[in-house]
Amino acid sequence: MNHPSDRIAVNPAQAQRMGQRLLELGWKSAGYETINDALPAGASDSAALDYFFYTSMLLFDFKNIETTLPDGTYLKGTNLFFHLARHAPDTRPDFWTASALAAMPDEDFLRAFSLDGDPARPALSRMDERIRLLRDAARVLLTHWGGSVSRLLLKHPRLREANGLGLLDVVQRSFQGYDDPLYKKLFVFLKALDVTGRWRPLDPENVQIPVDYHVIRLALRNGIVTVHDPALAEMLRQGADCPPADEQLLRQVIMAAYDEMIRSAELSVYFVDEVFWLVGRSCCHYARAPRCAACDFTDCTVQPAFAYTCPGRCPLATTCLGASDEAFRSLREPNIVTTYY
Repeated sequence: MNHPSDRIAVNPAQAQRMGQRLLELGWKSAGYETINDALPAGASDSAALDYFFYTSMLLFDFKNIETTLPDGTYLKGTNLFFHLARHAPDTRPDFWTASALAAMPDEDFLRAFSLDGDPARPALSRMDERIRLLRDAARVLLTHWGGSVSRLLLKHPRLREANGLGLLDVVQRSFQGYDDPLYKKLFVFLKALDVTGRWRPLDPENVQIPVDYHVIRLALRNGIVTVHDPALAEMLRQGADCPPADEQLLRQVIMAAYDEMIRSAELSVYFVDEVFWLVGRSCCHYARAPRCAACDFTDCTVQPAFAYTCPGRCPLATTCLGASDEAFRSLREPNIVTTYY
């Protein structure tokens, strides 16, 4: 389906070609490692639902967040976040419960997200916003669903309902941490439940790709969308501040482009998300030149995720328009401060 816009539009033929490239690669996920490694040890199914609900709403603004642990393990972005999140119950076992989060003092939040336990040195940015979102979510859950995500899912087993009471709309309206009109973090939450086998909606056809900055960057560069507006293209290339209306338009069209890819190649939404998210944070990262033709294999998360033996260049380069055209390769995700991603 070609999303109508005179400024940016889906390129259906390129979306279909990119879907075929994924089929050619023949990849199978080796286990969605970030998600499977995220859970605290011994979490029950109900505790896992709560945990992923709270942690998914904090998945925003992880750029340039990285560290090397004392054992030499390098962690960045989501991996670093989940390293801290899954260890939060080590010192407070009830950490990821509604009753604890609703009344937790700032210092306990800050300590949990500090690498050395010092609340004065949290490893994540914008901690005041993250604390606010967690407290809001806990209080809403306590008020309406007895503090239990399981009860929320039981009450709303479908993502969409004609009466507006499907899970997507209910959660988007009820929780500040999920107020994104395109549901990025909510789709990540659903992905975590699905790939760990804990819950699936009755209407999985209504799941869409979680559109974050890696997924946006890949869509712009590989050409599954075409930016027709020269001013918009220049804004993206220069990293100028992006108005919210332009950012939402970009994400809407990009979501439609991935829908076309997924539909035409009959691919799993979560698989496609995993591919483009991992390629975006490895081969086509925001902080370095794209590895279209040559790669030194540093900081690669693609190979282990798909048991892939890389020949030393981006696996999508044969189909990506940006691999041979600077006009596409120079595009970047919109520069905007948001809690959506």
